[in-house]
Amino acid sequence: MTTFNVNAEDDIEGKTMRVFLKPNPQADYHPSAWQVPSGAAGATEPFVYEAVIETDISSIAEKVVNPLPLGMTPLPSDGLQVVSPKEMSRLPGSQTLTPQQSGVINQSTPYIPFDNNWYVNDRPVVAMPYVDPNMTVGFEYQPNFYFMVATPPMIGQTYIVQNFSDMTQYVAPITATEVDVTLSHPNGPWRFDFNAS
Repeated sequence: MTTFNVNAEDDIEGKTMRVFLKPNPQADYHPSAWQVPSGAAGATEPFVYEAVIETDISSIAEKVVNPLPLGMTPLPSDGLQVVSPKEMSRLPGSQTLTPQQSGVINQSTPYIPFDNNWYVNDRPVVAMPYVDPNMTVGFEYQPNFYFMVATPPMIGQTYIVQNFSDMTQYVAPITATEVDVTLSHPNGPWRFDFNAS
């Protein structure tokens, strides 16, 4: 378990910090900001990282199966099969997953297309939409953190616009139990500094 203590030295002027666990979306993946500290100047906001991986499925904006824990770390070559709109069961030793992956296969009867949602520490990380029959979704997590500053999106009838900084990648040392994160704006771009202990 690692505690991150986030501190903004300067007022971030109506923006928020965002922490992602995956930097760039791949085709058809929908990433979520994993943490959203407010960035209040002078305040320290902690959040905790622990490799607790969970998954669920949803269909047509309705949660079909509640989050089901996969264990403290991704289980090697372990998967879950969706057997009905309300039931998942373990599928040990999957031939379609690598040893570093956990996964879900759509074996629902009757067939339902669904979105497969993945969580770390009960917080959403990514969703894979439109999982068809007998398709497998593999999830492999490597503990990298991507920090950025962004404004809330402005949404109009025909547009969405958002202002955001470049992402700063941070790989926490395996032995770190605490990481101090400092956000500053020293007459230039937003800057994240890290100090692990």
